Amino acid sequence: MANYERIMRLRPEVRQFLRSRRWVHRGDVIAYGPNIRCDAFSTDEQGFRHSTFGGATLSAREAIAHERYGLVLGPSNVYGFGLAGNENTIPSLLAERLGFPFANISLPEGTSRNLYGLLAAIVDEARNPPTAVVHISGGDFTAVCYTAIADPVFGPPNLKQMDMALRERGGFPAEPQIEPLLAFTRLWTRAIGQLCEGCGARLVFGNDTTFFEKRNPSEFELQCELGKSVAPAQELRFATHKRYVRDFAANRDAMAKSLGVPIAGPGLANDLGFIDEYHYDAAGTQALAQDFGDALEALLAR
Repeated sequence: MANYERIMRLRPEVRQFLRSRRWVHRGDVIAYGPNIRCDAFSTDEQGFRHSTFGGATLSAREAIAHERYGLVLGPSNVYGFGLAGNENTIPSLLAERLGFPFANISLPEGTSRNLYGLLAAIVDEARNPPTAVVHISGGDFTAVCYTAIADPVFGPPNLKQMDMALRERGGFPAEPQIEPLLAFTRLWTRAIGQLCEGCGARLVFGNDTTFFEKRNPSEFELQCELGKSVAPAQELRFATHKRYVRDFAANRDAMAKSLGVPIAGPGLANDLGFIDEYHYDAAGTQALAQDFGDALEALLAR
């Protein structure tokens, strides 16, 4: 795992994320703590990170109250762990480019099932449906890499269930349960696509990526030992990721094709900047937002 002591020395703002990080249950789902305030970031009363638009800081509810608004659905790389400034997150960058606010709808290891539930609630609650939606399904895959356990309907155990799930099974499965995980992703990705089609929202799938798919590590990434495992559980997690990342990407590509949804992002090879193995620095976030914005602009121009 990345050397966080060194990361915090080189990027002091990361210390605020680690000190302020709080996970809470919303039913059976793990969410970020509500009403967090620090210099680097803040969350609203629902635990969603604030986004910005037109110089204003917006909660998710405030963003969706606009006549036109967008949503970015995803895990902690959408939340922007380690990325100082709510204005520097993907939703805020998309809002600046496209001219309407985007809400940051993210959960720790947020899976497509839970993100679908949030999307359905927003469509039901808001005065108008979203104009644009970006869905990042990478949380499905990174979540299964922790335990190698997945159910085709309910997905991997959440971050607070992992130890219990492993005890129930007597340890890690002999083989990672990738086929159930791919079925799970197909089920809930299809549900997101159908919901967006039904309400008229323009949908883009985010082809997110990690440090493990980076072509050439930077000096910062080498100094901070990104991708280096220091415990057996980490070694298994990283090995599962490397072994099955192409299967997951092919599954996502097939879903995008079957639904007629564009997919944007670098995918299996990237030159992005990373804070740790899974979270982008400011330049990496800007590059992803550029890709997502290009795809959304093309859809909205039709």
